Amino acid sequence: MSHGITHFAVGATCTLIIVTYLVPRVPYPRVIVILGGIWAMLPDANKLVDWQVLDRLHSSPVADIFWFHYSLDRIDSTDSIEFGVVAVAIFLIMTYIAERREYRSLNLNGITDGVETSE
Repeated sequence: MSHGITHFAVGATCTLIIVTYLVPRVPYPRVIVILGGIWAMLPDANKLVDWQVLDRLHSSPVADIFWFHYSLDRIDSTDSIEFGVVAVAIFLIMTYIAERREYRSLNLNGITDGVETSE
């Protein structure tokens, strides 16, 4: 089973890619990315509350609707720190790319530092 941070990073990265490239004009994109990371961790709620339905969800392939939660738990069955570090590193790189893309598009539209140019 993967660490929670691994699930969060994978979910946030997948959400970031969608928000950046498929739905670029969505309001509050950073909040949506965080919510995507939290969505990926929901099957692990079985560690917080003792509900059998959550236990069954966590251990079934249906949990893959939460950004591949079930598959990640199977791929990283040893709870490897390295796997988590790689997932967080990919998330940070993708965040950099998305932010750079957004700022470049603002500059191309005549907006620099939040102030429109009058040309």
